Formats: sequence, structure tokens, C-alpha cells
Amino acid sequence: MYKSARNNSFRHLKMSGLALAVASLMTTSMSYADNSASAYRDLSIVGAEALAAGVCDADGFCPVLSTELKNSGTVKDLVIGVSFETMLMTSTAVRSKGGNKSESVADAKIVMKVYVDGEEANPKLVTFDYRKQELWASFSGVLDCTDGNGDGIIQYEECNFDEMDYEEVGLMLDTARASTFNFLAYDIGSGSHTIEVWAQLTHSEEVVNDTSTSRASAALGNGTLSVWEVHGGSDTGTAE
Repeated sequence: MYKSARNNSFRHLKMSGLALAVASLMTTSMSYADNSASAYRDLSIVGAEALAAGVCDADGFCPVLSTELKNSGTVKDLVIGVSFETMLMTSTAVRSKGGNKSESVADAKIVMKVYVDGEEANPKLVTFDYRKQELWASFSGVLDCTDGNGDGIIQYEECNFDEMDYEEVGLMLDTARASTFNFLAYDIGSGSHTIEVWAQLTHSEEVVNDTSTSRASAALGNGTLSVWEVHGGSDTGTAE
């Protein structure tokens, strides 16, 4: 009886300790995150040209998500989580003959920034997706030959070396991914605050000669914006 009662008491003590630990963690979590706000974008894919048709700044950044957070009391910090699907397409093709070099370049990039009441949150600009694709080649060319006598053997004199055809190679990459980054805003006072996410979608194409082609595009898919108000500390960013 004594052993059984002692074991039961010990198990009860361990369970009580676990319950206290869980309660302590829950209390700490609740005291850390005081207030929150969120928003989401559930639309079809938006490309660079369609996005730029809206209200954009001089650098090509356009608003894509926004929310408001109201707080009171002591000065707080904000953790701002931005998540987005990003899509990049790059395509390059080169044609060459006679040992001449042909080159093609395509790149696409998506950059995000966050404003809190008109002020940029740290760390300012964040690249969500980027690709630079470069393709070059130097080919001899494709011989134009005809089996004139029908013997199944191509002789040297049956080829036209003056009119060689181009050799061509191409590469296209079309990818999608989802990325998340946490921005930080320090020492936010009480009141109503506006949080905005701005995106810059850029792409460029470059060909060295007229025998090359290149295409590129960048697009955004679904996105979410989550804001947490936390008890503030000081800005611990690296000093310049």
C-alpha cells in the first residue's frame, strides 16, 4: 500500500510540474504577443505589367497588401511577416555558324519592402526571388549535303560548305516558389497604424547579335501579411 501510494503521489507531482510548465509557457507567449493584424491576397497571378498599371512609386514599387493595427499603452515593436508565391520565367536561345559566338541573357527579379505609417521597416529591401540566365554558343554550323548518286555515302564534294545552316540551342525555365520574410519596426507608439507591402517586379532581356533571342517575366500569386505587436527592446541591427 505504501509503495503504491508513493508512486501515485510521485506521478501526480510530475503531472503537476508538467502542467505548471505548460501554463508558464502559455503565459509567456500571451504576454509577449499583445496585438495582431493580418491580410491576404487571393487573386489570379499578377505580372509586372499589370502591377505597374496601378499606383507605383518612382522606383517601380507598387502596393500589394495592407492592413491596420490599433494599439495603446507603452511603446511596442512590430514583427511583420510577408509571404508570397513568386513566379519567374526566363528563356534564352542562340544560333551560330562558322565559329561565330552568339549570346543571350534574360533575368527576372521580385523585391519587397514594408511601410509602417509611411516609414520603411527594417531591413528595407528584401529580394524574394531572382534569376539571371545567360546562354552562349559558338557552332560550326550544319552542313548542307546531298547524296547525289544515291549510294548511301556522302562524299566531300556532295556538301556545300559555302551555305551552312545555323545550329541552335535554347533553354527555358518557368518556376514557382513560396517565400516568407519577417520585417521589423521599432518603437511604435499608441494609436492606429497602417502597414503596407510594396513589390517591385522587374525583368530584362539582352541579345548580343540578331541571331539570339531572350524573354523573361516575373509574377506574384497568393500572398499573406501578418503583423504581431511585441514588447519592445532596442534596435539591435548592425551599425554602419
